[in-house]
Amino acid sequence: MSLRIRHITFDCADPFGLAQFWGNLLGYREDPRDPNRPEHDEALIVDPHGAAGLLFIRVPEPKAVKNRVHFDVWPDGADWLTRDQAVERVLALGATLVDDRREPEGAGWVVLADPEGNEFCVERSRAERTISPEAAADEHLREELDLAYDRQLRLLGHVRRRLADVSAQRSRLEREVSVLAAADSADSSLEALRARMRERTRAEQRTQALAHELQAEVSSFRAEIERHRADPEVRQAQSSIDQLNALLDTLPGVGGD
Repeated sequence: MSLRIRHITFDCADPFGLAQFWGNLLGYREDPRDPNRPEHDEALIVDPHGAAGLLFIRVPEPKAVKNRVHFDVWPDGADWLTRDQAVERVLALGATLVDDRREPEGAGWVVLADPEGNEFCVERSRAERTISPEAAADEHLREELDLAYDRQLRLLGHVRRRLADVSAQRSRLEREVSVLAAADSADSSLEALRARMRERTRAEQRTQALAHELQAEVSSFRAEIERHRADPEVRQAQSSIDQLNALLDTLPGVGGD
């Protein structure tokens, strides 16, 4: 069995305010189809890269003890913030300092709490843990490629299901047309069925074209991966692209041959 985390849920007094705080901290955003409102008892923010969302639910009782589970966060954006710079920005968002575990030589972390007291730790950035900025940039690129592969895998899963549905619909319509034409070639409903069958055929062709576009993107990713093939840390990314190619091969007419 394989399950995935859909939401991480917080009990809180102010769902809307806490969602704004964590959204600003993590770069998460609300669902535009269901925007958060101050008067709502729930507020949801989602990761633009597709990881688990954060759900905040209003409850009457206040937080009483230290959380048994907490987030460890680190600066991981294009702005190349250090841990200490990130701490200052998070404090400006409304966090409070709980415990400073930074060490003189630069290691360590800072324990903060959100506006309702939920603890989390801010750790050193990737660049601060790496020997050179060039190595940090390479690692960041590999992680971005992994995220791109993951998004493509999910999209291809949808394309595969859509293609199967459309193909089944077209096949069913073809059988209905064949049976009806054999029974009465002058039946007035034949033309409507043929029109629906043509529409399903066009939909199948559009879906197939999308699959080919995705395969072209995979080829571009592979070229980028090849630049880093000598690095052992790229094995996870290579595994991801192999999974993607295997899925592409299952799509009718999209295989490499």
